[in-house]
Amino acid sequence: MFKRRLLTLSCLVIATISAVLMLPLVVIVTLLLSTSPRYRTAPQALTFIYGFLLFEWAGLSRFVWVLARYPRHEQMERNRAIQFWWAQSLFDMCQKLYKLHIEVTGADALEGNTALLLSRHSSMADTVLPLLFFGKVRREGLRYVLKQELQLLPCLDIGGHRLPNVFVDRSGADSAKAIKDVSDLMATAGADESVLIYPEGTRFTQKKHDQLRTKHPRLQDLLDRWPNLLPMRLGGVTGMLAANPGKDLVFLAHAGFEGSADIRDLLGGGWLNQRVRLHFWRVPYSELPKDNVQDFLFAGWDKMQATVTELLTELEQAS
Repeated sequence: MFKRRLLTLSCLVIATISAVLMLPLVVIVTLLLSTSPRYRTAPQALTFIYGFLLFEWAGLSRFVWVLARYPRHEQMERNRAIQFWWAQSLFDMCQKLYKLHIEVTGADALEGNTALLLSRHSSMADTVLPLLFFGKVRREGLRYVLKQELQLLPCLDIGGHRLPNVFVDRSGADSAKAIKDVSDLMATAGADESVLIYPEGTRFTQKKHDQLRTKHPRLQDLLDRWPNLLPMRLGGVTGMLAANPGKDLVFLAHAGFEGSADIRDLLGGGWLNQRVRLHFWRVPYSELPKDNVQDFLFAGWDKMQATVTELLTELEQAS
């Protein structure tokens, strides 16, 4: 951990100094690029990147302040407040730069017991949706299952480890450990904490969908069944349900971020003027099955696909 943080913090320092020194040149190049339709939102992307660096340093400063200023028993809530602030700040910046329009339905699912939250994953931007539109709205902690690559971002690394989250290795090199870690995350969640996992394990793109079809012919039926989703990685989800201390299950479907899967979309206008739809629904703990869990989860993923299809159709008809 020490070596990783020494490396990532050093890279952040170098990136920040380079960004400041090169700002005049970068601005000129960005403005020239923006004359091409392929890079029409390059100015927004540049602003976002510089804003991200600013919020990285601001977030790290806040974590250091909490560590130095407050006793240990007060630090959890303070760190959680920084998590909400950091995510909200980045999202607000994106929303203003790209003129995003967010609509939420299924708000009744935001009421009630804490939950295990299963969310669709199709974009860099949707990582903050559960935190802001579920956890923050409910004013409760939201534990995350995160990919270990995100530890390369110092603020996420330090903040993520100071809150009860789990960073998992998605390579499958030690699946048993990963399943145990996420199950323990669920089992130890307090009565005031919900838990989030992205069942697909990675962002959906059509390219990944097609690659799965080529590399894993046994998944053919599931890929046909879920054209806008990747098949669930069942190990983690079933382990978390088995360790569930009494929480409901909440699903989050969303549409509108399909054109924002990677950094190229920041440059090419994939986010500009996007209308984004979110829809939640809830399954009470009393209705969660003890047997045939896979069939239950697949039925939930069928509903996720149907909901995404409906949301996409509505967005297309409104455009």
